[in-house]
Amino acid sequence: MINELTRHLVATIKYRFNKAIMYGDNEFGEFSLDKGSRSINEILIHVIEVLDWATEQITNKQKEVIVHSEFELLVNEFIKKIDQFEMNLSDHQIDIDLTKKLIQGPLSDILTHIGQIAMLSRLNDKPIEKEDFSEARIKPKMN
Repeated sequence: MINELTRHLVATIKYRFNKAIMYGDNEFGEFSLDKGSRSINEILIHVIEVLDWATEQITNKQKEVIVHSEFELLVNEFIKKIDQFEMNLSDHQIDIDLTKKLIQGPLSDILTHIGQIAMLSRLNDKPIEKEDFSEARIKPKMN
């Protein structure tokens, strides 16, 4: 499998994302800690933009920016774009320098923001159930 490690990281991101938004609804998307802190919707808009940038690094094509404002639409947009990103990884062999750039930049950033969403979920009285993530069945999509 080409780009196996990066594709596994993307599958991990998808798994963690689904856990973080599990109890979310449109009202949840508006939740933030205080003035000056991002709402969950604003975090989702940011991770979609970061994912678009990462995709451009692989395909050399700019993505059309489509940003919604409702939580459920943003979730669907992120899932669609992360699936497209994973497909691009399965179609394009990327070199080690680009792999490192993607891992230390956009993919790590997305994981950080998913952690923020998970924390906001807990603070919104919707904690994620305890789990040993190292034992989760996470597999990249196969072509």
